[in-house]
Amino acid sequence: MKTPNNKEANTVAVQGNLAAVGTDAGGLFLIDLATASVLHALQGHTVAVQSVIFDGNEIISGSEDKTVRVWDKISGRETLRIDAGARVWSVAAHENLLVAGLKDKTVRIFDRASGRCRPRHDLVEATEDVYAVAIDAQRMVSGSGNKVRVYAVPSFQLVRVIEGHTRWVNSVALEGDRIVSGSADNTVRLWDARSGALLHVLQGHSDFVNSVSLVGSEIVTGSWDRSVRIWEADTGASTRVLDGTEAVRSIEEEVLASPAEVKTEGAIDEEVLASPAEVETDLKPARIDEDLHAKLCPTCSIL
Repeated sequence: MKTPNNKEANTVAVQGNLAAVGTDAGGLFLIDLATASVLHALQGHTVAVQSVIFDGNEIISGSEDKTVRVWDKISGRETLRIDAGARVWSVAAHENLLVAGLKDKTVRIFDRASGRCRPRHDLVEATEDVYAVAIDAQRMVSGSGNKVRVYAVPSFQLVRVIEGHTRWVNSVALEGDRIVSGSADNTVRLWDARSGALLHVLQGHSDFVNSVSLVGSEIVTGSWDRSVRIWEADTGASTRVLDGTEAVRSIEEEVLASPAEVKTEGAIDEEVLASPAEVETDLKPARIDEDLHAKLCPTCSIL
């Protein structure tokens, strides 16, 4: 399917049957993959949305308009807006922490629970744009230039700098004691998060690797070569290449074929399970609850 606003898609996140898609011109859409219908057009960003993630019942987005925004997945309402201070290339979240990788070569960490407008931490070790961030309970990882930096959580002290890529790092993923990075050098690298040791170099893409994901025993990567590749994390072996020519099965068929492989973050609202006729598909702006406008400050807004 084409993007609802016919603009270039920059970022996609998937949660069960849902996809959040960020595009040029500030487009951000919540889509039901089973019906290809638009559940919400999340309106607020004014220029390109470069990063979007699901976090439970919330959607978090970062844009070149220098804001990070949090949206309620069910209602489509914007619930938090933060002025990050620079163009936002990447966002990540863990519990109450929001992480933004920025064009001004910094990583900023915000506390969304307290509604504090200023960053809890401002990390300035990078010397180039920070294109990628990831976080879990123990570590925060960033990609900038050809380096991957690992920070301890919650202190956000720099633990190590990992080198090996020969061009800039576009994407990072973190799970357990493993880090995955994708780079403009066309490679994907798997690292030991504890030591920084290189475990595998995954070669096969013929152009920039712009997206990586690490889920259990598999690594999924996306590239400008118009392919998606799946790899075994333990061996680094390529197990599947998707280039758009393969037969497409419906979401329901995929779920029935391999229910154990479908990872869903939180329950899907009844609206998503409704028939296509019951799902609102026109691109209406998400409504803002005017009763919550009282909490405002110069650099962020809790709506």
